Amino acid sequence: MKNITLQKFSRLQDQYYYDCILQHLNPENCFAKRQMHINAMPYANVKYCIRLLPKITNWQGIYELFAICYDVPEKEFWKARVTEYYSARQYLLSELERVVKTENTVFFSQSTDSHLWKMAGADKLDPYSDTLPLIQLGKMLGQYPFDLGRRPYGEIFSLLAQTKVQNEVEQDYRKLQLS
Repeated sequence: MKNITLQKFSRLQDQYYYDCILQHLNPENCFAKRQMHINAMPYANVKYCIRLLPKITNWQGIYELFAICYDVPEKEFWKARVTEYYSARQYLLSELERVVKTENTVFFSQSTDSHLWKMAGADKLDPYSDTLPLIQLGKMLGQYPFDLGRRPYGEIFSLLAQTKVQNEVEQDYRKLQLS
């Protein structure tokens, strides 16, 4: 097996042999001499990559994902070696998976009124799930939500987590006052 460029690899009729072996490479945060720093990436980019991932069906989609995450120009992407791609891909996938798991853990809440929320039509809000938290933060901070979307993911995630905990404490405090 040769360590060919991605350009040659993408043109192979049968990539199965490479895929079987190279998918077991250890994740490495390096692609085309660049690194991915998910907490420093803009919040909107991280959320876009998470939504993009299940829709990728071709090499153009893969390039788009790598261009966003590793900030790599197209020319350098296609010159990269296949082993470097597989290692970086493993890292990229594990980071996005980690973000999703962390968000699900931090933002999960079991509300006693969740059935009422669903009856009111909460599913209509699903297409806006990436921007609604930014709208709430924007109201609190007096900032335009899409400007917040360009802020680093780590900052926005931290603010959202803090806001969630504060809202829960305030809600519990109101319940205690009423009892």
